[in-house]
Amino acid sequence: MDINDSAGIRALLEQLETSQAWQDTVASSHPNDPPHTVDPSSAPSVAPPLSVAALLSQLQTGSQSEIADIQSDPVATPSHALQSSLSISSVPREVDSQRSLTFQQALPLIASQSANPRFCETLKSMKKEQDVLEMKLSDERKAILSKYEARVQVAKTKASMIGSGISRHEANMLLDAVAKELKQFDVERVLPAWDGLALQQQEALAQVGVPTITDATKRKEQQKIMQVLEGLMV
Repeated sequence: MDINDSAGIRALLEQLETSQAWQDTVASSHPNDPPHTVDPSSAPSVAPPLSVAALLSQLQTGSQSEIADIQSDPVATPSHALQSSLSISSVPREVDSQRSLTFQQALPLIASQSANPRFCETLKSMKKEQDVLEMKLSDERKAILSKYEARVQVAKTKASMIGSGISRHEANMLLDAVAKELKQFDVERVLPAWDGLALQQQEALAQVGVPTITDATKRKEQQKIMQVLEGLMV
């Protein structure tokens, strides 16, 4: 099955949710746990951005030294409206036990949550705000490049007035300057925003019942779960 096939993902989740094997597993693992309920009056606390990635790394980070590679920018901090939408209460013992689930065990839980319109809207809101910040950071990077392109043009104009071209020394100075500023932009602007948002979104996803998402030892499971969640965002 294509992991990006939204319809296929939903069908698989529904099958797993209704399987007897999963029902037996849930019954034996949590015999006395109360049901997971929606509580519109209580929104979980979401921490302010701290110093992501790679998403959700992300959970995902890229090279900081390559000027042209701006495909993985950080995501935006969820707004108050998004925080308010994360109003699903959780039982601490149940959340702790979910951290040790495998990917196969986590799928039925995601299936049950995917039937909740608020859960799906929360995912879409997070993705939308991520896209907004990615565009903003991309524009900021382009502005840096444009500034140095203008400086190159000025240098060319001055050189042409005396009948010569830009010297190798001047060209190297410009290249070093733009590389230094882009690296500083990545370290001081991009990475802190991405790191903080990844952590914040992990906590938010855990609050709405996404298992294993905050367990640092479950990187592979997290990546697979994020692929499933991305399919639900379509």
